[in-house]
Amino acid sequence: MIYNTNEKQREYFYSMLTPEERNLLKYIPTVNGLLDFAVSHFADLPAISDGKITYTYKELNERVAVRRGYLKSLNFNQGDRIAVFAPNTLDAMELYLAIVTSGYVSVMLPTQLNNIALMGLCKKFDVSAVFYDKSLEAVTRTSGIEAYSTEFVQADALPPAIVTKDTICSICLTGGTTGTPKGAVITHGAIMRGAFNGCFISGGVLHQRYIAILPLSHIFGLVKGFLSTIYTGGLTFECRDIKQAFELIPILKPTTLILVPGMAEIIINLTKLKGRAYSESLKTLIIGAAPVPPKLMKSINDLGIHVLAGYGLTECSNLTAGNKDVMSNPNSMGMIYPEQQYKVVDGELRIKGDNLMRGYWDDEEATAAAFDEDGWFKTGDLVKVDDSGYIYIVGRIKNLIILPNGENISPEELEDIFYKSEYVKDCLVKEDELNGKKVIGIEFLPNTEAVKDMSENDIYNLFRQLVTDINKTLPTYKQISKISIRAKDFKRTNAMKIARK
Repeated sequence: MIYNTNEKQREYFYSMLTPEERNLLKYIPTVNGLLDFAVSHFADLPAISDGKITYTYKELNERVAVRRGYLKSLNFNQGDRIAVFAPNTLDAMELYLAIVTSGYVSVMLPTQLNNIALMGLCKKFDVSAVFYDKSLEAVTRTSGIEAYSTEFVQADALPPAIVTKDTICSICLTGGTTGTPKGAVITHGAIMRGAFNGCFISGGVLHQRYIAILPLSHIFGLVKGFLSTIYTGGLTFECRDIKQAFELIPILKPTTLILVPGMAEIIINLTKLKGRAYSESLKTLIIGAAPVPPKLMKSINDLGIHVLAGYGLTECSNLTAGNKDVMSNPNSMGMIYPEQQYKVVDGELRIKGDNLMRGYWDDEEATAAAFDEDGWFKTGDLVKVDDSGYIYIVGRIKNLIILPNGENISPEELEDIFYKSEYVKDCLVKEDELNGKKVIGIEFLPNTEAVKDMSENDIYNLFRQLVTDINKTLPTYKQISKISIRAKDFKRTNAMKIARK
């Protein structure tokens, strides 16, 4: 069945905005147009800052024009891929805007790469040059890639190139839970649809203060954490180090943060330790990139902080669905954003809209596999839809456990049940073996605060009993047969998801 965005769903999102915001915020199809819009409406407001130096939107636009002039002096051609290898500094933010408004294609790279991985990704995406932060100079210089510093270089200001919504803007690394990252080719129109979707925040979205904690190499950090902030005249503080960012919260006083669940938990724990004064400036936490346990959302809400969650994929320019009702409907990913279509085929969610990627860079086979014959993107997520239009993820196709009797088990569906326990910080349901037979196993990462006074044996017995109690509510074929308790965190992807394989 095909679901079109209806008026009820549109109003679900637009009702979050004030009349002023609804009148001001319209879809803009290019990043070039976004900068023009920001200068027209927010010229003298602060745009980006390192805590000492702050540039207004007018000054930011002028600096981006100078950086465009410097890029032109290096004789790049329109459509060239240009990489940025840097933390979320003022330089990285300006360079991103300069690259894409010049008609080049940005490739934002994770700072964790070593020289071999850096060289491999630059070769994979046929990168013409990489701009590096001084903290990463040693890694960059030994990679063999043509490289330049991200530091500002004076040059003649250059106006933006002519681009359209169909011009390729960025190659964004996928952050899946298995396999090697692919490069999603995202147009200006697609990335700006994602950025526009990021403007739907209840309680006032204009002129908020953010710290750019999620890296720009992460689609959530790039789209919602940076471009949506420009859209709404916000102030973005740079973030050179994630740990340092948490220390700076009471100093920089952000009003909104874009986070993954693990980061939100850190803020909760620091608030409990230091008191509400630590996070008193925070009005809203927007959490995504991984499933958000209902108990985490309740903990945030109990602090008086508004929490929003949703659903997104790199291939769909990140923001695909949003849930503004997390306290009354905590297990839903919400509703699909306006101007998108979706359908459910054999339980799988499929998407259409101007937010879709063009395909995977230089990978025709993977691109063909990602779309059906009618051009719908196959998300790989198994969902159910209720009568009100709320969508619920029940698993991933590629994670299904197929038992010898032919039964299909969704590990995520079982994990959601265990997450309701106060003793479970994280868990992973997987195919395992017991006495030579294939069985369903589970690994637990305990909530250290909840089990701090227990012995190792008591902790095991606690989780053994938890599994026994939950097994009584499950069909025989879904019951857990083997458990293990972790002392260390799971291995995680760049998106902070548990790496399943």
